[in-house]
Amino acid sequence: MSDALYIIAKAPRVGLSKTRLGRTIGHEAAVSLYQAFLRDLGARFADVPFECGWYVTPPDAWDDISPLVGPCGHDKRVLLQKDGDLAERQRELFSGAASRGEERIVLIASDSPQITIGVVEEAFRELDRHDLVFGPTYDGGYYLIGMRCQDPSRGPHDVFGGVPMSTGTVLGDVVARAGSLGFSVGWVEATFDVDEAEDLEHLRELVQHRPDLAATRAALESLGLHEAGKETA
Repeated sequence: MSDALYIIAKAPRVGLSKTRLGRTIGHEAAVSLYQAFLRDLGARFADVPFECGWYVTPPDAWDDISPLVGPCGHDKRVLLQKDGDLAERQRELFSGAASRGEERIVLIASDSPQITIGVVEEAFRELDRHDLVFGPTYDGGYYLIGMRCQDPSRGPHDVFGGVPMSTGTVLGDVVARAGSLGFSVGWVEATFDVDEAEDLEHLRELVQHRPDLAATRAALESLGLHEAGKETA
């Protein structure tokens, strides 16, 4: 059994990825920025002390994602998301852990290109003593969720049942359900995800001193988004 990190990602296509951001900065620009996120994540997690894979949608998404992520995409495990809402797709990933030989899984969002290796390592350490771990986002969601495999005879941790996704209370709702089921919860640091134009301000600050966000910084500059007040398409 092993530890495994998965990066959840959509094919970088107009009308599919970063649609909320695209309504403000333009859909082509939003997709270009998201491609940069994937490049930076792929480079950062190319050589890590745990398994690294991708959890992608739609079925042909890897054709678009693989050229962007470099070494982190070659010879890595690629799983396709099935139909259903985000809760069902997360449940599917975690419920298949034992059959893939994975003892602990951490899933991170490709909407947060700044996630560090250190944060993922801390998440795995939290799973030494907790059933689940979360990384909160400032808007009430989460950019990271991890689970320790449960005894197969008991089935997977179903912390998603009845919880609507993409709401400002989703993290609290999932954590409350976990508590009601008797699962312990650990935490890693809070950060932002990039869903709306206002989230770009956090990103602008980071790229100034994070060399591992080189692709994201270049995209912001090429799109004219490196300064505040230029978010309108």
